[in-house]
Amino acid sequence: MKRFALIALAALIVCNITATAFGKSAGSSSSEGVEVDGSIAVASAPASGFNDGIGVTFGFGTMLPQINKDLQGRIEFSYYEWSATEFGTDVTYKRVPVDIGARFFLPTQSGNLKVFVQGMLEVSFDTVEVSNFPFPGTASESETHLGLVPGAGIELKFSPSLSFVADARWHLITDDYLTLQAGLAYHF
Repeated sequence: MKRFALIALAALIVCNITATAFGKSAGSSSSEGVEVDGSIAVASAPASGFNDGIGVTFGFGTMLPQINKDLQGRIEFSYYEWSATEFGTDVTYKRVPVDIGARFFLPTQSGNLKVFVQGMLEVSFDTVEVSNFPFPGTASESETHLGLVPGAGIELKFSPSLSFVADARWHLITDDYLTLQAGLAYHF
């Protein structure tokens, strides 16, 4: 679990450095149009016997003013991992969801605080690995699942280009689960 937190932190730093470099190379100042974000997530257990998991999410969003000035199209990539031990057998459940959808920003009185609701279509690539000590080796099985992800959250701007993002999501999919996420978003 600690290594995933370190990987997530490193990925957030790389994501923000990359977005900064891209924004400067494009010669644009900060705008409300494009967003790159990264978050660390806590995920509820997808099945009984598993511990709560941890994960990371990286997203890309662009405003869609031709449809609605408050609508953002999004694509996100995540990684979650859970573990369980039953009768000396270690089980690891890994899920790599790819989400495509939209985020709608609700009107607020504050220019620095945005509240949003979102809906995503999720394609999830799942792997379950089983190892039984003292027997060598592991067995694994992989499957792909399709689901929906409603959610809601906030975005709090620190500067014109950097903001804090937090949200809650319910992944309505085989072995459904709830995630609470927090991270940083870079706007360019």
